[in-house]
Amino acid sequence: MKKTIIATALVLGIGTLAGCGTQSSDNTTKKDTTPKQETTAKATPNNEKQVLDWSYSGKTGPSNWGDIKPAYAISKTGKAQSPVKIDTTKTKKDAKITNITYKYQPTSFKLIRKDQMIQATAQPAKGRPDSTINVGGKDYTLKTINIHTPAEHQIDNKKMDAELQLVHTSKDNKTVIISVLVKSGAENKAIGDLTSVVANSTNNKEQTLKTTISTLGLIPTNDKHFTYQGSLTTPATTEGVTWFVYETPITMSTKQLDQLKSKLADNNRPTQPLNERVIYSN
Repeated sequence: MKKTIIATALVLGIGTLAGCGTQSSDNTTKKDTTPKQETTAKATPNNEKQVLDWSYSGKTGPSNWGDIKPAYAISKTGKAQSPVKIDTTKTKKDAKITNITYKYQPTSFKLIRKDQMIQATAQPAKGRPDSTINVGGKDYTLKTINIHTPAEHQIDNKKMDAELQLVHTSKDNKTVIISVLVKSGAENKAIGDLTSVVANSTNNKEQTLKTTISTLGLIPTNDKHFTYQGSLTTPATTEGVTWFVYETPITMSTKQLDQLKSKLADNNRPTQPLNERVIYSN
């Protein structure tokens, strides 16, 4: 299935991805220089042994990420950090318009939860191409879906219940993240059993979803979106990431949202200063 959307092209300076919160800040080599996660004895809200050396509260919370280790320093010194608040009255329409073509397939995922960070990694399928998008003539492959409850990005100060961040990378390690906001409403069938797997997940243990995710079904039918240059939203919050944030949210049922919140509640980084950046709309 193919879906073409008119979107703003803003792909210059996109950074290298090594997964949300695990990307190296050195983009000069493809070698994985991901800092090793430090295990601590601190308990998570679910009374589990903490796996990561950062968290969403207390001494290792967002306001202190930049002090935990040198690799995270950009969290406090960076000028292009994510997420951000989007004021629709101040966005700028970009004269250079390009097509974003969705070449999405029903996709199988493996999921791992580390404390309050969740990452669903796309799995290749025999005889079926990967889910990809094309931006400005360059292909980007869908690698992971990251989930935050509540949403990290805000549009006109509206706080949504959740946010799906679809992370894509190109062959030259450029990164595009498509952000889909979520509000309470009708059950979301496209997401498959992801929410129930999250609810039953064990910290730092990988699981395979029983059903595929209808990735194209996660993209809002209303094409209005915003784009800007930002960063990953978990340490090391590496910059050089191009974001596309859809204005119209999709829905999940109360049950689905409760399943996510049971393990991921309040795993949202506060919005960051926009500084000199411009947010564009299509």
